[in-house]
Amino acid sequence: MSASAGRPVTVVLTQPARRATALADVLRRAGVEVAGWPMTGIDETPGLDWPAIADTLSNCRWALLPSPAAIEVVFDALRRHGLAWPAATGLGLIGPGSREALDGWARRVPGLASARVLEPAAAPYDADALLARPEFASLAGTSVAVLRRGDGREAWLHTLRERGATVHALTVYAASDAEPPADAGARVAAWAARDAAVVFSIASADAGSRLARVMAALPEAAWILERPVLTQHPRIAQALEHAGWRCVIRHEPGTAALAAAIESLRHRCP
Repeated sequence: MSASAGRPVTVVLTQPARRATALADVLRRAGVEVAGWPMTGIDETPGLDWPAIADTLSNCRWALLPSPAAIEVVFDALRRHGLAWPAATGLGLIGPGSREALDGWARRVPGLASARVLEPAAAPYDADALLARPEFASLAGTSVAVLRRGDGREAWLHTLRERGATVHALTVYAASDAEPPADAGARVAAWAARDAAVVFSIASADAGSRLARVMAALPEAAWILERPVLTQHPRIAQALEHAGWRCVIRHEPGTAALAAAIESLRHRCP
């Protein structure tokens, strides 16, 4: 597939709807057609006492948010409840994509714009890289909150405790599997019929594997699984290739990097 400058490009965003909305707006302004196929649903944990959570956060040195989804859920809830971000509590993020999500809330939640923010110094951007920062090397006497999904990784919670931190693991959202839209098969057939310039943006290994299984059952399976897939992390890229995607391309995190990767596709997957 060649995404030449004169040929319309369709990008299929598989991220949760909360995250994909901001991505779609930027890409559409750049002249890219966007199809939203969220393969993961994100829901706030019901019944949470957000004033009590805010009180816990105010007694923590750091609050770690392991995904853009966590950021969207937490700050939407704080805004709804009229709660400010505590002045003494720093934020730990996993990378530029999370920073973009946070920036979108900076002027909507009091106190957030002035909060100290840490993120990995370099790729790969993940929880392990965040904890490699010197600020997290010794945490004796320090309270750390982790605002997470219930089935999230446990290893880095153990690392925080081993370094002396009192850890508050707060389950604030759940992720659920989703399926492509009902018209996905028809869309794929139409794209394949005209050999359309279609690109997938996939930020989750599980989501990419589920989507590959669905696509493999279509008559156009060979065509669709050869479309370029853009992703950020080397582990996700490896998992996507294992799932059957044949043209997996890594790019730097963030919306600008995604847009640049789309622009450069004419050089990558002929």
